[in-house]
Amino acid sequence: MATIYDVARLAGVSTYTVSAVINRSARVSPELTERVNRAVTELNYRANELARSLPLRRTRTVGMLIPDIANPYYAKVVRGVEETLREDNYTLQLASTYNSPEQQSLQIDAFRAKQADGLIVFFSGGSDASLRALAEDGKALVFAGRIPHGLEADSVIAENRKGADLATSFLVERGHRRIANLSGHLNLTANIHREQGWRAALRRNGIEPDDALLGQGDWTAESAERLLRPMLDLSSPPTAVLTANFLMMTGALRVLRSRGLRCPEDVEIVSWDDSDWLDVFSPPITTVVTSSYAMGRNAAAMLLERISDPELPPRQVVLMPELRVRGAARA
Repeated sequence: MATIYDVARLAGVSTYTVSAVINRSARVSPELTERVNRAVTELNYRANELARSLPLRRTRTVGMLIPDIANPYYAKVVRGVEETLREDNYTLQLASTYNSPEQQSLQIDAFRAKQADGLIVFFSGGSDASLRALAEDGKALVFAGRIPHGLEADSVIAENRKGADLATSFLVERGHRRIANLSGHLNLTANIHREQGWRAALRRNGIEPDDALLGQGDWTAESAERLLRPMLDLSSPPTAVLTANFLMMTGALRVLRSRGLRCPEDVEIVSWDDSDWLDVFSPPITTVVTSSYAMGRNAAAMLLERISDPELPPRQVVLMPELRVRGAARA
């Protein structure tokens, strides 16, 4: 790999002149500028971005923690973040926590060591000591989707109560009264709000929520299977299921098929998170949609603003959900 000394030697100038041309930090004659640029091109020289950033304490990199790269929902979130960062010449470093607080702490410490300028986090719960240390370092921080209690920071979230209310009310209108709710961890604000929306919609329609139909999973297909099987064995089993994400929806479908039950004729499923795949998916699945791409764009834009102005007060963007109805009316 060529160094700044190689460029200076080939161009016949000092390393100071090379640095001035590359960083545009001083006035250099057109002739010397042309010689330096020609040498840079010939040697395919790439400046050491970390070394260049040290005087400014900037690396022009952003870290991002997502729960699980296997979940299609996060692909569009990441795309929104990447496209926004690219417009401002920032690069993205991505890591999965698999909803583990321990992995979350390890990855945050790794991003601190790499001197990332800021961090976008889908909170995985647990102790927020690493997050507090990050804030104390003066690093920009934005929470996406999920927010911890008691830590003030910028955030982009969905209106989860409304989303759960929309989905539950839709299922009641379809004739269901036994509606199961397969949730993620209930210690996270997003899932607490979803449970509140589920309960509110049922009560508004004269149905008392049954806690036997409320299950706490971990956003995986396996947890949905584990939760749904005993519910189907109840004397009054659910005729509809609301699942917390795309992966839990696939787990619920596997259980129905193993029992010889049809969706939506025997048990209807509505899921959080949407995917283009669902337009050609059988059976058709109605989803609660909050734009994942918009969540990514907003989170990245807020982070860049925070990096530029650390004194801004904490802000929050709330994205409104809608229901994407698929399939014919229940038989």
